[in-house]
Amino acid sequence: MANYWHEETTIAEIHQAYDDGKLTAKNLVLYYLNRIALWDQDGPYINAVSDINPDALPIAEALDKERAQNGRRGALHGIPILLKENIGTADKMPTPAGSIALENWRSREDAFLVKQLRDAGAIILGKTNMTELAHRIGTNMPENYSSRGGYVLCPYGTQFDVGGSSTGSAAAVAANFAPVSIGTDTSGSLLNPATRNSLVTVKPTIGLVSRTGIIPLSYAQDAAGPMTQTVADAAHLLGVIAGKDSQDAETKTQPLKIPNYVDTLRKDGAEGKRIGIFRDYQPNMSDQIDLTLYEETVLRLKDLGATLVDSVSIPAINRGDGDAVVSYESRHSLNNFFARADPFTGFYSFDEFLQSYEDHSHLHKYGYDRLRVRTSVENSLSNASYLVQKLRDEGLDDPQSLDNVLQDQALDAVLFPSSSSYDVAARAGLPSITVPAGYKENGRPFGITLTGNAFSEETLFQIAFAYEQATMLRKKPDITQQP
Repeated sequence: MANYWHEETTIAEIHQAYDDGKLTAKNLVLYYLNRIALWDQDGPYINAVSDINPDALPIAEALDKERAQNGRRGALHGIPILLKENIGTADKMPTPAGSIALENWRSREDAFLVKQLRDAGAIILGKTNMTELAHRIGTNMPENYSSRGGYVLCPYGTQFDVGGSSTGSAAAVAANFAPVSIGTDTSGSLLNPATRNSLVTVKPTIGLVSRTGIIPLSYAQDAAGPMTQTVADAAHLLGVIAGKDSQDAETKTQPLKIPNYVDTLRKDGAEGKRIGIFRDYQPNMSDQIDLTLYEETVLRLKDLGATLVDSVSIPAINRGDGDAVVSYESRHSLNNFFARADPFTGFYSFDEFLQSYEDHSHLHKYGYDRLRVRTSVENSLSNASYLVQKLRDEGLDDPQSLDNVLQDQALDAVLFPSSSSYDVAARAGLPSITVPAGYKENGRPFGITLTGNAFSEETLFQIAFAYEQATMLRKKPDITQQP
């Protein structure tokens, strides 16, 4: 790359380099392929990228010609992007969701969000490793492992947990194997790896981004969102993939007009916002949380003009039944996926998929007890236990649920240390944004999460952007020093 180029770059900077004639999409793709070869597939072997799109270079060349002749197609013209490998693409790459059992399955159609990315001019560079079937296989399986892809390492230190299940999507952007990526979330799978890899992510309100074409787990909680190094890039990316889809009923709940998130970003965006401060974090999160850094964040938000409501209580966060709805819906949703997958995956049902694990148990070093337990869950969404739990998650039978606390105390957002909100926010289907907030003494990244009311992404972006611009705490990892 030319001397003007720097390793960490934003979507806006890439567009400017294209406009100035200093960069082509083809050369940018070559740059990232070189980094993947040197540092992902060799060197410290981060192992974030599972598949490279063999058509990425000709697509980039075509987009260069299109730009020269007709100008920019859309907001992501010539921007390389990596996708979590449970997101379907109608190209030469598989969509295996981390499973050896699906390693040769190639979707016949692009996922809805992939169509939106391509229409905006994005280059699908490749796919990323993920925790196998979003950590629904074995209780003892590490978050950074899948039977197909092996282990993903953290670019900030191979001794640190990289998080899951959007493991590779986070590590790849942190290590600069692509400027941005897309991950998915059912219960913390965006927020958790983002905080561990010093990234920005948005877990959108359920219904803002279509799930069509993504291998499912939960009708109520599945979401796809951006993984980026900056708030502005997350705003760019979310603005492209948000939209109504006739095949995903949840998207009908969207507001009539989706804001242009980028245009609303302001350095004074936190001023006047009413933010609740959460302190009763879960004990199992203690390794991620740095209370000194968290208090510094609280003080900075106050300095930025936010009105703080201290020690907000959310009893639902420690309820201990967060997996109940997903337990019922995962088997049901996977049955639907296998019955309708085009082309045929080799499995007509969840039970046939499970049998492949039984037949090839030697390939699954951490077992598959979480997958097996799905056979004891009713394949029906009409049973009382499921319905009662769903009512609680919706806040209809729980006056102290997160969404009711937000409304009753007139809060624009609740601030959480690290990703400690992931479970309660996921159950309620509410939006969250994670932003880098420094590093622990041992070098481990620390982040903060802001969770807000349904479809309040614009407000969350404003607060997060103001905090990011006032602190600029993110540092790139030195992967050359990894063993």
